[in-house]
Amino acid sequence: MKKHLTVILGAGFSANAGMPTASTIAERFNRDLREKFLSASSSEWYWIDDKDETFIHNGKLNYDYIAYSYVFNELVQSYISDRGSFIYYEDFYQFIIDNFKNSEWVEKLFESAKQSILNDKPYFLEEKNKEYYESYLFAFTHKQFQKVSDILNYLIGDILSVIPKNDEELMEIYQGFIEHLSQFENVDIFTLNHDLLLERVLELNGLKYSKGFNIEESPISHNDLPIPFFNNTFNEKIKIHKLHGSLDFFQFRHYIKSEGLFLQPTGEYDYFMTTNYSTKHNSIRINPETKEVLQDYNTDILPKFITGTRKLDTIENDILFKQLFQNLQIVVESSENLFISGYSFSDEHLNEIIKSKAFNFINQNPSTEYPFDGNGKNINSLNELKNGG
Repeated sequence: MKKHLTVILGAGFSANAGMPTASTIAERFNRDLREKFLSASSSEWYWIDDKDETFIHNGKLNYDYIAYSYVFNELVQSYISDRGSFIYYEDFYQFIIDNFKNSEWVEKLFESAKQSILNDKPYFLEEKNKEYYESYLFAFTHKQFQKVSDILNYLIGDILSVIPKNDEELMEIYQGFIEHLSQFENVDIFTLNHDLLLERVLELNGLKYSKGFNIEESPISHNDLPIPFFNNTFNEKIKIHKLHGSLDFFQFRHYIKSEGLFLQPTGEYDYFMTTNYSTKHNSIRINPETKEVLQDYNTDILPKFITGTRKLDTIENDILFKQLFQNLQIVVESSENLFISGYSFSDEHLNEIIKSKAFNFINQNPSTEYPFDGNGKNINSLNELKNGG
């Protein structure tokens, strides 16, 4: 058995299972977005697409669902006007980040969205209806610009949360991948994908894995049970490093009570991991030694993954993402074998690390050959890995 394998996964790996690609996500945004959003009482956001009647009803109880759908509709129109077409969602994300630094631009955007609503629903301002419908316009009189980027993350997360293929299909699709991993004593998987498909595939095959999150000495607790927090400790043969974050990564921001009982952010935070609704919303921060409760609330339930075209800004200033990329550099230095699936070699920061040495490589990508020095082969399909291929 070979000693070690480094794996790098891109969107194409998940696309094998029918998961959305950048182009399919772009299609979801590149349309008339008016009243396509749902807003939960928990402050989470969803697409109306494919939701049942009960979910849709509950998602419309919060009045903001109309206002922000119109805001995003204006954003898409502005983006297309600027770019000429809807390029892809990460560029759209960056467009929002860049333009929201200009308060005048944002004010005009919100005003345009408000006028669009009133053009579609003039009865909102009729004297007999004005008081009843004023809640639907609350987002324009009490603007929360930060909410726009939060909504975008929730919407992307909603798209990526569903795995289209059933378990039997997943076992067949990724059989060659699993067979290849089994040839090595230790495997470090570095994935750019936010979805939980990789974890599901490994679980279906009875393979244990570590993601750098552990319950030992955890400062995060729920119902008196420790919650896995990121301490960069990997205890299994297969180690997963989610370089750009994940749907199950959440941040617990530290606050202290200052004079007058005002809450003061300290700037410190922990990352914890869960797919459980109650855990995400109701975890507390404790002293792991004494179990003393230090903070009985968490102000941030947004899944933590990074997007946009300038990810380095986040990576360099975040304890989790910076550490995961450092892990990649360390692993590459001592690894000789590399397997790549569905990565198009478009991330310059990642490329600099990969091309630093000549690997024994296998590159699975139907359209992009391995561009760096090394000995290996390019394959079109994961099926080519079956039976030791």
